[in-house]
Amino acid sequence: CQSSQSAMALVRAAGHVPFSFSFSFSVFFLLFCVCGHNAFFSSSCVSAARAPSVLPSALIRATHIGNDGDDVMSSSSSSKEVGKKAPPPSAHGHRLLPQYEIDLDLPPSQRYEPLFQDTATNLNATVWQFYRQYFEHDAVLLDVLYEISKKRGPENEEQQQEVDGLVERSRLPREFVQAVQMIYELQTLMVPVINGTKHHKQVDVIPEEYAALKRIPWRGPGCTGIVAMCADGNVYHARNLDFSPLDIMKNLVYVAVFTRGGKEVFRSQMAAGYTSVITAYKAGADGFTVERNTRFTDHLGGNEQTIQHLISGRPLNGWSLRKIAETHNSFDDVVKTISDTPYCSPEYNILSGVGKGKVLSKDPDRVAHVQTLGHPGVGENKRGDYVIMTNFDFYWGDIREYFDPTAGGVGKKTRREAAEANLARWPVGKLTPDALFETINAPYVLAKDTVFQMLTSVSANSWNASQPILQ
Repeated sequence: CQSSQSAMALVRAAGHVPFSFSFSFSVFFLLFCVCGHNAFFSSSCVSAARAPSVLPSALIRATHIGNDGDDVMSSSSSSKEVGKKAPPPSAHGHRLLPQYEIDLDLPPSQRYEPLFQDTATNLNATVWQFYRQYFEHDAVLLDVLYEISKKRGPENEEQQQEVDGLVERSRLPREFVQAVQMIYELQTLMVPVINGTKHHKQVDVIPEEYAALKRIPWRGPGCTGIVAMCADGNVYHARNLDFSPLDIMKNLVYVAVFTRGGKEVFRSQMAAGYTSVITAYKAGADGFTVERNTRFTDHLGGNEQTIQHLISGRPLNGWSLRKIAETHNSFDDVVKTISDTPYCSPEYNILSGVGKGKVLSKDPDRVAHVQTLGHPGVGENKRGDYVIMTNFDFYWGDIREYFDPTAGGVGKKTRREAAEANLARWPVGKLTPDALFETINAPYVLAKDTVFQMLTSVSANSWNASQPILQ
């Protein structure tokens, strides 16, 4: 590693890190060099009422929603390589995701049967690969995971029955399937350095008895969400889900259409073996979308707090959102309900509706910050026609953003900065769905492990879910 003084000069020369921050860069960079970035960042079509249509976009060539296997959507935009040694990730076309009906009228233990019946995707084999490759031979990690899960106890009756059904059909160890339900909440523990601009020389650590969690294979940070008012008068929601390990996660994501009485209730991007939603869409005159992004603790003791909430049996974030999507129909009602719902861990919830958009930066027991489409606040972009969120409290000058290795890394634009730079090519009021799709596929926005993309609009009654084919 270079000296921290030389490194600071290089980063400043890149023009992306502000000079005025109270964090001790020397300590941070030494830890970064010694520990490495992972220590820090550590099928069937559904007949639905008013089913969303795929966007009529020049960039998105799909013509319908369905289980298209390896069909590819080509992009009319190309990503230019920046630097020969370490070019940013780029997409070589896009693949439609498998789609399955999750029938809420069925007993919970039977709802995921379509996933096991689809021999084309063979999702169960991939989940087994995940277990064998990353967990089976790490007894210490499994012991810690299973201990937290054991202390937590069973989930609520409905979710637990779904988990039981997954165990029965997959034949995976019960303790593993149970523990995997905490995947999103546990990911927030991967960044021990807290917001350097708010807390001087302070580090939030994972409690020693849970130190093995640093070896969890799913890695953050990840995800980019943009909600924008476009020139056609509709609000669109663009989203990247970045989730490692890429070789596994890219084969686990799918679209679930939740139905009741043969009609669509809502749809969601899901991961096989996981019962919570990750990205949800509910059609309707006052419908909504909601995206989950990992948010890391902004105060000392936050990691311990997350673990204690998990052990206490507090409902998991993604399950709470799933029930909200299932039972609520109004954007404003959903915003209020999410704001009032206790979480296990910090999380960003990015929401769009008819003419509306919000970003809720959630602590477990409160909303720490709100961004509102059309009303830019302090530290946010001043355009007003979009709101954006990745995984950092940028509006408070969160220094951790500049050490995110998932797209560019130190000295490069952050995912947020790269997205904002690309969006700046369109004047205020002139954004389009194509502009948003191009932006989430732009250099330094598209990450090394982007496994899911969404571009949707409730008011335009459109939904597009795809997976970039990464080069």
